Amino acid sequence: MIERLAHDLRTAFPEMKGFSPRNLKYVRAFVEAWPEAEFVQQAAAQLLCFHLCTLLDKLKTREERDWYLACAVEHSWSRNILEMQIETR
Repeated sequence: MIERLAHDLRTAFPEMKGFSPRNLKYVRAFVEAWPEAEFVQQAAAQLLCFHLCTLLDKLKTREERDWYLACAVEHSWSRNILEMQIETR
């Protein structure tokens, strides 16, 4: 279904980018991980997409993701630093 949706979105909006199946899977994972709209408008909006993908890929619980997200925002971590911090716990 995601592959079909990606195709339909690319066809409907050919001038826009980011509708790959991979990106749509990340969008779905993001919404499942953080369903609250106010979250998107606050902390998550302060990080790049790559940071959020790292949080989704490397951490399993909401509590862990929220903690590392807050630290990344507070300390202006790059994605590489975020990954290192997660790996070293």
